[in-house]
Amino acid sequence: MPEVMTFGECMGVLYPPEPVTIDDASLLKWDIGGAEANCAIALARLGVSVRFHSRVGNDPFGRKITAVLAGEGVDTSAVQIDATRPTGVFFREWLADGARRVFYYRSGSAAANMGPEDLQAEQFVGIKALHLTGITPALSERAAATCTRAIELAKAAGVIVTFDPNFRPRLWSAEAARIAMTPLAAASDIILMGHEDAAALFGEGDDEHYLTSAQQLGIRTIVLKRAERGALAIHDGERFEAAVVKAERVVDPVGAGDGFDGGFIAARLRGKSIPEALHVGAIVGAGSVAHLGDYAGYPSMDL
Repeated sequence: MPEVMTFGECMGVLYPPEPVTIDDASLLKWDIGGAEANCAIALARLGVSVRFHSRVGNDPFGRKITAVLAGEGVDTSAVQIDATRPTGVFFREWLADGARRVFYYRSGSAAANMGPEDLQAEQFVGIKALHLTGITPALSERAAATCTRAIELAKAAGVIVTFDPNFRPRLWSAEAARIAMTPLAAASDIILMGHEDAAALFGEGDDEHYLTSAQQLGIRTIVLKRAERGALAIHDGERFEAAVVKAERVVDPVGAGDGFDGGFIAARLRGKSIPEALHVGAIVGAGSVAHLGDYAGYPSMDL
């Protein structure tokens, strides 16, 4: 029985192996990527058993996703094959000056057709944590309803719910995201958010505004990821701060936040304190930015 369940869209991702625009690239590398799948890989590398729920198409991208996740030790038994819809794909750049462009081709994808009927109460028995992000409800009304159903089943089974807003402005507006994500955040036990996520959820403000707003929703554990300024957390009303872990080099920031989530969740499941969990999250995030790819730099550690 896995300790953690997560679900969402994992896609094929194509990007230049060198820091050039896609327009100028003569070669593209391809791999897999997606917030929840990235987090699942981070958890698995930290020794936490995790099951990933999703739908993929009957195509090379779907087969690659299943193979890579399984190879990382992620339980893919709940990844369904959709014979009529394709696996989502996206292209992205990584440039030396930090500029990024992302091009999504995910409309009508197999994962966007996930539905509440994909989840059964027995799947939550024995699970310790359910991890969701705000990307999934942005995909479709059915995917949004699946998130709501997952939380209902998790709560009924006594499962901890963790939530990362992971706001994606290319998928929806801040207003639409706020309407959809607020009830998900309010039903969560742990929220893990960066500044852009917090601004979408609570409106523009400073660190105190974001922390206070999350407290007002009744969330027990609030984590604010602040990149080079480290992280802040409030747990049961007590405040904590953790310094950043410096990366050996900065190559690609994609996947750092997902890795932080996996590190924090894994540490808490292993009985670590909030400061210790923040530090583990920072280690995983730092490992991520030092390597090209969504999850390549996530470390393997014994917690």
